[in-house]
Amino acid sequence: MAEVEDLLEGVAVRLSPAEEIRAKGQRRRTRSRALRAGAGGAALLVAAGAWALLPSDDQATRQTVTTATANPFRTDGEIQMLRTDELPGNARWHWKESASLPAGAGRRSGPLPQVGLDEACPASFAARESPGQKAYSLVYTGRDHALAQYRVVEYDDTATARSQVAELREEITKCGLRTVTPTAREKEEGSKAWSGTVQDGRTLRVTVRRWNSWVSVAEVMDGAPSAG
Repeated sequence: MAEVEDLLEGVAVRLSPAEEIRAKGQRRRTRSRALRAGAGGAALLVAAGAWALLPSDDQATRQTVTTATANPFRTDGEIQMLRTDELPGNARWHWKESASLPAGAGRRSGPLPQVGLDEACPASFAARESPGQKAYSLVYTGRDHALAQYRVVEYDDTATARSQVAELREEITKCGLRTVTPTAREKEEGSKAWSGTVQDGRTLRVTVRRWNSWVSVAEVMDGAPSAG
């Protein structure tokens, strides 16, 4: 202490205890680290914000699907019918394309809003005026008497297509079918699905999709009618 006082020309200087000096140093280092961490955190937040503005692969895919302007039902003038492996239940029934329904299987559905292969929903077959349309249809047969049909209908305008889908949904509901979760592929396409047991005991599943003035309907019915 005396040597320090002599060096400062008689001005007394009180030195802090070693413990207090170390404590102050520790506080300064802590504040410094906090400031650096805050600056780094802000940089990370800015980076995270920038990434948030970029769509993920899934988001980009969804955006492409929902904003696509290409007609999903017709490519280069050719109508796109479902392949057998694109029909629901293919792993179980092993679908095959057929020119017509098998003998004794009844008849296929005609213009919308008819629904139900083999007239499984007979009320929808009531006579009614059909709007201007072009229809394309394909039948499939599967194991254990399973039947399927895919229809693509082009209407004169979008408003007509929309109204026909509304009527079709009413007929589906009258037939006793209820909304079910669509497959991953159907959901991506924006399709809606219904399923239920029809009056002869078979299960009917119907998928409906609309794009502008175009409508597609996929119907899958399992097995043969129950006895009696």
